[in-house]
Amino acid sequence: MLKPFAAALGAAFVALPAMAQTPLAPETRDSAVESLATIIADEFFDAERATQIADDLRTAYASGAYREDSAEAFASAIGQALGEEDNHFSVRFVGAERVAQAMARQAERDANPPSEEEMRERWAPLARQNFGFAEVAILPGNIGYIKLNQFAPIAPALDTASAALSFIANTDGVIFDMRQNVGGDPSMVQFLTSHFLPQGGDVLINTFVSRDYEYPNQMWSLPSHPVGHRPHVPMAVLTSGRTGSAGEAFPYHLQAMERATIIGETTYGAGNPGGTFLVEEGFAVFISTGSARNPVTGTNWEGTGVTPDIAVEADDALIEAQLHLYNEISESSEDPEVTRSLNWATEALQAQRNPVELSNRQLRRYVGDWGVRDTFMEDGRLHYVREGASPIALIALGNDRFMFEDDENYRLVFVEGEDGFGIMELHTGDGRIMPNARVD
Repeated sequence: MLKPFAAALGAAFVALPAMAQTPLAPETRDSAVESLATIIADEFFDAERATQIADDLRTAYASGAYREDSAEAFASAIGQALGEEDNHFSVRFVGAERVAQAMARQAERDANPPSEEEMRERWAPLARQNFGFAEVAILPGNIGYIKLNQFAPIAPALDTASAALSFIANTDGVIFDMRQNVGGDPSMVQFLTSHFLPQGGDVLINTFVSRDYEYPNQMWSLPSHPVGHRPHVPMAVLTSGRTGSAGEAFPYHLQAMERATIIGETTYGAGNPGGTFLVEEGFAVFISTGSARNPVTGTNWEGTGVTPDIAVEADDALIEAQLHLYNEISESSEDPEVTRSLNWATEALQAQRNPVELSNRQLRRYVGDWGVRDTFMEDGRLHYVREGASPIALIALGNDRFMFEDDENYRLVFVEGEDGFGIMELHTGDGRIMPNARVD
């Protein structure tokens, strides 16, 4: 008996514990190949390709392939071969007993819809991961930042997702970090994307093509959003080579709509949603049961990945995105305070990307007694201390300017006169300047 066990966009397989090497009897291996080929032929989204993939699997096995002695190695070999046909394919050995138990639980769920309490228990593992929202912050320059590591179904995650968007509601730009996002549920893709589109629900985001649908299943933007709509806020999405499936859908659709700038690395290239199916011999196989079709491009990212607009190493993507948004916001803003704030933030990031190196001899020129404030050298670095407070290490910015290591709201600017630096100005993030004369 073959039965679908779970379906989720982006889940390459059901997360089950790894097992020790398990001997695989030849007759079980024979049966497993036929079971896997049959379920692929029945479920893979492209019927013609499904038949061909299944036939190729049978032919390869008949020719001597996949003769591994352990169930784990057998699953790995078949999964690797299938992965060349579709990046979502994966095969794992989970054990016949576990398959039987899982099928029994699924049959019970099908016969008896879960209660609200049971649903909460089912979503508890996702809740403990904060439904994928790993970090939400306001970055310098008033940029909202959301690090999302997976796309949870919106039903249990609505409050968390809404809270994340509400937290960054007053920012001048938004960065979504998808560098560790390997996929998830399309309902969260729809929810987040809709927030950054006009209200009304008249934007077609994606179309799913599947053998399960008589007609294509379309995903439209939500007509209204619990956190409102921000169709014009500048956006950037960070990607890496690990970003997969629904983690790719979000940047791909925004890029196609020219709604966000994608920054980082080309993504993994898994564009076909599906689910995990179990076979009685003890194997779990993830099969793409559908295929995404973007209305602008007419295709998806399967096999190619999402190509970034600005290609940089994943580790450098966040700084690059901040600088990109600073420039974009500055070009469109007529508010001098916004421009000053962005220039301030840009200066700090540039110093982080290209550190200014000063010798001990150069740094000693800035050492002095400035009344209630002092600057001194320690461990080869310049430090600042205010009377009664703890010392703070300084970072050189160039042009006789320094920033505090642990507080970006302050700068020290040394003004040189005939006898060296006679004035030290303390600049604050809100534009104030406090001059301090040298007293030593």
